[in-house]
Amino acid sequence: MSEKHADKLLHVQNGVIRHLLYSKVDEKELINRYRVITKSEVKKKIQDALMRLEKQKLVDIVSISPEITEADIEECFEDNRYSRRPNFRLFMLRPHNPQLNSSTFISSNKGESAVNKMNELLKQITYPNDTISGLLAIDQTIVNPETLEIAFKYQERYNFINPESEQSDFIYELKFGFLWINFDQRFVSISIPTESLVGNIAKTLERAFDCFVSPVNITKKTVESVFSKESMKRTTLSNPDPSSGKPDKVTITDSNLGNKVDQLKEFEGYDSPSSVYQEAIDEDGDFFSTLGVNCDKGKIYLTRQLKASEMRRWGIWRIGQIIGHINSIQENGEIDEKFSSFGLEEDPDLTAFATSSDEKKVILEVTKAIVTCKVKKIDSFKLLDLNTDKIVNALKKHTLTRFYPYCEKCDHYSDIVCNHCGNVDLLEISTKRGQAPKVICSFCHNELQQDQVRCLMDHKIRIDTWYDGVLVNPKSTLIALVQKIINKYFPNEGFTQEEEYFYLQNNVVHFSSKVASKVMFKVRELEQFKPVWDRTIAPKRREELGEVLQLLKEKCSKHSVDACQACQHEKSVRCIMKPFVTFTDHTLHPHHGQEFGDISFTIQILGMDDAVFVGIAKSYEKKPINPTNKKAYEMLQQFVYKCKESSANVLGIVVAGELEQGFVATLQDLARRYGKKVVMWTYEELILVVDYAIRKYGLTIDEVVAELKADSSKRKKAAS
Repeated sequence: MSEKHADKLLHVQNGVIRHLLYSKVDEKELINRYRVITKSEVKKKIQDALMRLEKQKLVDIVSISPEITEADIEECFEDNRYSRRPNFRLFMLRPHNPQLNSSTFISSNKGESAVNKMNELLKQITYPNDTISGLLAIDQTIVNPETLEIAFKYQERYNFINPESEQSDFIYELKFGFLWINFDQRFVSISIPTESLVGNIAKTLERAFDCFVSPVNITKKTVESVFSKESMKRTTLSNPDPSSGKPDKVTITDSNLGNKVDQLKEFEGYDSPSSVYQEAIDEDGDFFSTLGVNCDKGKIYLTRQLKASEMRRWGIWRIGQIIGHINSIQENGEIDEKFSSFGLEEDPDLTAFATSSDEKKVILEVTKAIVTCKVKKIDSFKLLDLNTDKIVNALKKHTLTRFYPYCEKCDHYSDIVCNHCGNVDLLEISTKRGQAPKVICSFCHNELQQDQVRCLMDHKIRIDTWYDGVLVNPKSTLIALVQKIINKYFPNEGFTQEEEYFYLQNNVVHFSSKVASKVMFKVRELEQFKPVWDRTIAPKRREELGEVLQLLKEKCSKHSVDACQACQHEKSVRCIMKPFVTFTDHTLHPHHGQEFGDISFTIQILGMDDAVFVGIAKSYEKKPINPTNKKAYEMLQQFVYKCKESSANVLGIVVAGELEQGFVATLQDLARRYGKKVVMWTYEELILVVDYAIRKYGLTIDEVVAELKADSSKRKKAAS
């Protein structure tokens, strides 16, 4: 038996090898060969002895059994090569030569030509660690006139503690995978046990066969068209921006789920990123398996072993159905033609906004995806020509990028726990030119290490790239630009940021117009505060008010319960909170930052007459506050705490200074995730607020400054 055939037997199950021995070798001969290989006697039945034997010993017995031919081994391997849970990662295939079809491709890659082209490139791959080695193509098979199959083998290292020596040790396990490539139906399917190798194989395909290979997103419309709702047994529902009090993810299981899923009204607006179905494998519908569909990963999988003939017949048929529907959804030629004819690259708003050609391209592709979603009435669209890392790097100035990787054990993208501070709300990807990307916790600012990544279920996640699963949330400036472009060139579709929103996960643009999605509100947008903002302040008075803002602190020297109650009715301005008493129903209280927030009052916003505003107050800051500033850390902690309070509807930062845009985007993302609105009271607004209060009380600025300086002296004496 050749080494090649021994390798193939290592890939099939032990029971299959035992069956091969029983069917081909006489029992007495089998007992004798057992003795030769194991150096031991058969105590009872040979069947019991073989049952306890490890795979390598079984293969060794086959190797000294001339009754078993190489043809027998080939047949055994072909029928049982898909012994593990078979899974298929689906990709769109676009040849650089649009005239290339399957017949031409297969005829030009006869014999081992495709294998040789792949191996020339696979041998050049360097892996980030020593857990994977020897990835090579081993054979190619024409499955049908349109589809070529290429099989792979590789070794994966497993570390363990040797119980005898109590020392660390390792073994290499031989594994197999395969791909199908079909130029007529324009798809590639990659099936391999180690998820991190999928990208390597896809990139190698592109280079070997002069084509573009892009992962697919199995859209909701495709799922509903291809799979029978009645056969659904489990589904995961996800909404990154659920309404207050609802979970962002929920898994539902029921033997009759397909007939009940439309009754789940409480989860309207949720996507279904993954589902499980009962699937008929044979043509007669008598042979079933559980079929899993992971939409965002473009993956389908079965839970039972199939023979090669069954797998090929079923798999190519089912994948053809899925890709056919995806092709029909992604055919957006009319929209492409409009974008080309408009010459959007030269749009003045875009050229003033973007500083590089990559920025322009990505922004236009995102805009095109949004228009496509609106025209085709779909909720997501994959940017086939853009890689995730290119998107993140091109838009890093205009977006907030959140780390959200794929957990193989959970079988979906997952929130991650910071292993330094335990927070899960914001782990952001930081990219700098010429440097590898980093994931930084917005709270403790520590860097996440690749070998320390765990999801909320405490599963360790192997990270192939920091970009896998990244959530890209646009800052307000990018949303405003997209609105301008769409409204200018596509007025029939239009875009209103008060009612619509978009974000990206990997290279998929997700679009929503189901709820009012505006999060950030300017004080000048709120009619309730018109008496405060609808005024002009002379330059000299503005300069004097600036001194007041520098002196105002978060608390005065008398911050007790009784003192705050008395101050409520005094004509004075001794802390940042006091001016709000003059035009809201805010009640002063000692500065503790816990139960009510520093400032709280009712506000009229989005049809709510009594929405509760909770503000976090901070004193004067000369430079814009960025995410690494100590005050930013304090505000972020309080902001998250308030986000989780169901009684607060509107959150705000009240600070005599300015916030850096990236920090504002962080607050906006948090508020959106928890279903909150945000009103910011920064330096410009507080100038107006303080001026309003001083005039309301009939005070002079000199009087206020003198009292603040006197109070400052009292605080210093108390501190010493």
